[in-house]
Amino acid sequence: MAGFGLMFHVKEGGVSDPIPWKPENLTDDKSIIVLDESNQRIWLWHGSKQGLVARRTALRQAESLKGHGYTVGKSIIGRDIKEILEIDQRKIGREPNTDNINKEFQAVLAKKVKELDNFVISFSTIEADIRVVPSEPIPKPAVKTESSKLPTPTVKAESSKLAAPVVKLEPSSAPKEAKAEAAPEAVGESPVEEARISFVLKAILDHYDDIWVSKKKDGSYSIEMMDGPVCQFSIKESSIKFSTNSFSGISSNIKTEIQKKYAELAKLL
Repeated sequence: MAGFGLMFHVKEGGVSDPIPWKPENLTDDKSIIVLDESNQRIWLWHGSKQGLVARRTALRQAESLKGHGYTVGKSIIGRDIKEILEIDQRKIGREPNTDNINKEFQAVLAKKVKELDNFVISFSTIEADIRVVPSEPIPKPAVKTESSKLPTPTVKAESSKLAAPVVKLEPSSAPKEAKAEAAPEAVGESPVEEARISFVLKAILDHYDDIWVSKKKDGSYSIEMMDGPVCQFSIKESSIKFSTNSFSGISSNIKTEIQKKYAELAKLL
């Protein structure tokens, strides 16, 4: 299957910049996203020096591309992406599954491609020529006719009849109700609960330098380290309640040490 492709460098803060299509960009200090229409996939490369936060940030960017594609001019590239495949450089040569994915990924990078504008490449030079030629004459008349006939009368009619009364009614009634409802919802943890959460983090950080903490919709907290989940817990009646599968992915010795450390710190309350 032919198609187009793009390569992105995911920087700190979640900014994804298109870059030239070169295998040399896959270094140990970068997270690289490769949008591949030929296989309807997104390949996500994690360099060995990338921390957990950087990996999570890159994954969110890849998921966004999978859902929306990438707009170049008047075209959307990656509209029909089906899956995201991650390649962790640390696991190459150590895990068969990672080796298999990386082998397929390298085959994509080894394909002959045609470089187009805006860092876009085409896996098929024939398809690129067919798509580019009709795209130039069609958009120009379409945009001119629609903008000149439709938008101007519609905007004038709606703004004069509908916008004015809505603006007069909403400021007097809607904001008051919104403020009254928002106040009781903005309730956070108590100082004791915040202290217990920090005790859990401190106990885990004694063993793992790089962790990812996220708060779920149900109010529970999830903590992960480089190789996977550590634990998940919620706060009930100012007490920490760990889920049944917490600490199942780490050694029993570290689990015991974390629990002991937390118990020691909790005595300070």
